[in-house]
Amino acid sequence: MNIRILHWKDDKAATNIANNLKEMGLWHLCAQSPKSLLFTTQKELGGFVPDARKVDYFIVASTHRSETAKLALTVHPTGNFGKADLGGNVSELSKTWPAGMKIGLQYYAKHSPEGFDITMEATHHGPTDWEKPLMFIEIGSTEKEWIRKDLGILAANAIKEIVEKAPKAKFENYAGFGGIHYCPSFNKIQIENEKAAIGHIVPKYAEDAITEDIVKQALEKSFAKKAIIDWKGIKSVAREKVVAALENLGIEYFKTGNFEKINNLI
Repeated sequence: MNIRILHWKDDKAATNIANNLKEMGLWHLCAQSPKSLLFTTQKELGGFVPDARKVDYFIVASTHRSETAKLALTVHPTGNFGKADLGGNVSELSKTWPAGMKIGLQYYAKHSPEGFDITMEATHHGPTDWEKPLMFIEIGSTEKEWIRKDLGILAANAIKEIVEKAPKAKFENYAGFGGIHYCPSFNKIQIENEKAAIGHIVPKYAEDAITEDIVKQALEKSFAKKAIIDWKGIKSVAREKVVAALENLGIEYFKTGNFEKINNLI
């Protein structure tokens, strides 16, 4: 399995993580981008990852920012439900790696310092047009955290865990619909469920952009044949659009509230 860990030279958390990957002997998997990876296209990717088309999965080390500056360790897929102000293409989702995000989030949950939110984020920002699946893994939310040595080591070890375990993992992939950006209902499944891995999450705030094409992309680019809906975390009109699209596509779906009970996976 060919995996590349990408970092932008002007991203302080990414540089911190990459330096610790180097100390751990994983530098041969790393590649440094000359520009923000949010805005990097497939063509530009080839400029610093010459064998990009032979790579199976990309892991992007990155900063996480939030308006509240809350301590957070995050993973997420990339994509745009409408506008593309932060890279990628309009109304396009990237291919992503549910197993990688699950294992990274589980490692964060098990090993993080006290006081940090451990969370998957809903799909957001670019890039969207790479040929291979990608995921972001992040340290947040201020410069104080981005440069902390212990957090750089933690994120590097989470990436090491992904590299070692995700390619061999036998999870069933799902796309998620509804809920807030920081996905508490989906986090519980992603961290605690033994068999389910969640890829793209289309949150409540993206409800105006929900189309059958977006639903289809969320599934196909998560390599998922089933969906999970945060039933109470999405307005009824948007939920009806999601359900109609899933039924048109012949996709089985579950509610977050009774997912474990129905599937008896835990």
